[in-house]
Amino acid sequence: MKKVILSISAMLFVGAIGFAQGNTSSVNQVGNSDQGLVTQNGSNNGSLVDQKGDNNKSEVFQGIQPGLYAAKDNKADVKQDGNGNGAFISQSNHDNEAYQTQKGNSNRATIWQDQIVNAPSSTGGFDKAWQTQTGDSNTATVDQGTTGNEKPTGAPFTAAQIGHVNGVAVPVGPHNNNKAWQTQKGDNNVAYASQGGQRNESTQTQTSPSGTSAANKNTSNHYQYGDDNKATSVQNGTKLTEDTLQIGNLNKATVTQTGASHSSIAFSKGNSNTIVVTQTN
Repeated sequence: MKKVILSISAMLFVGAIGFAQGNTSSVNQVGNSDQGLVTQNGSNNGSLVDQKGDNNKSEVFQGIQPGLYAAKDNKADVKQDGNGNGAFISQSNHDNEAYQTQKGNSNRATIWQDQIVNAPSSTGGFDKAWQTQTGDSNTATVDQGTTGNEKPTGAPFTAAQIGHVNGVAVPVGPHNNNKAWQTQKGDNNVAYASQGGQRNESTQTQTSPSGTSAANKNTSNHYQYGDDNKATSVQNGTKLTEDTLQIGNLNKATVTQTGASHSSIAFSKGNSNTIVVTQTN
């Protein structure tokens, strides 16, 4: 049965590579240690990947042909059910949508939405990213247009957090008016959001199951570079950590933590920024 599944996966790889516009790809895999790879160049592409089992890997690349500005308006939807899975979506240019849903433990989900070199400044971004994880010890990362922006080099952020930001491949701006939503239900989860440009919005919600012990330990991180950005974090549980860094003007950060033994670090560099932190037991 294992060999049959791998054979099906190989055939799906062949059918999942498109070079024209308006391509559609659907990959369905049932089993363990499967790999799904989708590469689509052009615009108005659609990709759906559905994997059930453990240790699966999914990668979706849309509009990544070098120098092709017309690669836009793509949509990708990845669903994984199991443990130890990895999901990655990379979309270039603007007006893209990415959805990733994972159920299980120790999963990783990453969305990159960035533009090609020398994209017209009038295009903005208008990308949207949704990630939902249910389970424990999961990691979710969204990166939207962080080219050329200043990055943290010291306090109040830890070396590990700074290293994570520096470890993200530098994309290309401009990138404006993007939105990112990340929702995690479980314990020991980590959510990262990095946005560059103007008028971006990032919302992260982390909820621990009712009746769990004092070992929830969820972490939410926002990194925004530019003006008029908004970051919202809502956490419910115990031993929660929230870090927000905003560099630019007129940015807003709202942090709400409910439970006990919480930590919140918020840092803004610029003018007329607003930070609101609410912690209740």
